[in-house]
Amino acid sequence: MGIGMRSFWLDGAFGITSRLKWQPKPKRSQALPKGNATAKCQSLGTGLMLALSLGVVLHAAPVMAQQAPVVGTTAVVSKDIAESAEFTGRVEAVDRVDILARVSGFLLSVGFQEGQRVAKGQTLFEIEPDSYKADIAQIEGQIGSAQAEKTLADLEVARQQELYDRKVSALNILQQAQAQQGKIAGQLQQLQGALQNAELNLSYATIAAPFDGRVGLTDMSIGAFVSPQSGALVTITSVDPIHVTFPVPEAELLNYIARGTGGPGGPPLGVHITLSNGQVYPQAGAIEVVDPQVQEGTDTVRVRATFPNPDGLLRDGQLVRVTLTQDAGTQSLTVPAQALQRDQGGYFVLVVGPENKVEKRVVTFGRLAGAEVVISGGVRAGEQVITEGAQRARPGATVTPQPASAAPVTGSPSAPTKTAE
Repeated sequence: MGIGMRSFWLDGAFGITSRLKWQPKPKRSQALPKGNATAKCQSLGTGLMLALSLGVVLHAAPVMAQQAPVVGTTAVVSKDIAESAEFTGRVEAVDRVDILARVSGFLLSVGFQEGQRVAKGQTLFEIEPDSYKADIAQIEGQIGSAQAEKTLADLEVARQQELYDRKVSALNILQQAQAQQGKIAGQLQQLQGALQNAELNLSYATIAAPFDGRVGLTDMSIGAFVSPQSGALVTITSVDPIHVTFPVPEAELLNYIARGTGGPGGPPLGVHITLSNGQVYPQAGAIEVVDPQVQEGTDTVRVRATFPNPDGLLRDGQLVRVTLTQDAGTQSLTVPAQALQRDQGGYFVLVVGPENKVEKRVVTFGRLAGAEVVISGGVRAGEQVITEGAQRARPGATVTPQPASAAPVTGSPSAPTKTAE
């Protein structure tokens, strides 16, 4: 008996259904043409091969879909973490002085280059001294004359005293001589005071640095006329050591006091600063003064620290970031910052548990510690948290964990963003 396969149908995207439509067997007198029989056999073979091939592909697809996604993990670490806090501070010179002219005159010399460091006593400006030297010479001449007159007055008083004692001269004559003596003595004293003032004016003609420091910019040049009304000729600031002043919130200060930090007998506070370009200043500082007053409006207390500044890297007015660190650290759990996520319920991490199942653990966020975060609750030291590929992991799902550095990364690392539970 001959059987004819009439047609094949493909039903749906993921399955094949073959339908065989049976035809009545031909009568012996109705033999099939040879060409048609051959074509139908070839069609039947091709259909069977296609069905087998699609069956293999469709059978493999569920297997590939069931492969667990690869995620990067890092262990929860327990270690000593020093308590720290950051504040914005301002560098202030220990000494800062505007140099003024105390006498009038033309500048004879300028003894520095702008911006350079100068030593205490170094000449900064010199004003023409000739007129002040002349004043001194004139007063010295007047003093000489007054001293001669005083000598005569002393002799006259002595003579009149002798005559009075011998009762050959009246008392009023003696008193007149004594009065003249006193008058000349007073004039001499005035002249001596004027001489001291003239000598001071001469000394003011030479303006010297009052301390070691750095000079700023100046508008004055040789030949310029200066006077006490000219304002600041130049500003000089001390360099080493140097102060950094920063405000600390009152509540934060009370926490330090409660812990005994920085006080006598308590754990010391490390004071470090970071410059505006991100460079950490190599020298550590020390807290020198805590203002006893709380600033109204901001509820902060001004704190001043002192830093060595031998290279002059810190400059007056510079903005820095101040970090206070408690030297005695406390044992804390830490995870990389990218492991911490947040949703409406708060902070959490994804932990790879037994059988590589993902578990959502609610944690309490403490603070940042460099590239890590300090957390508490929900995890134990040594447990593996997901730091890469968190977008491919869901609580309860199975994953393939690998060390974070070896896991393939697609997209950006997991960030503390809202995640569907």
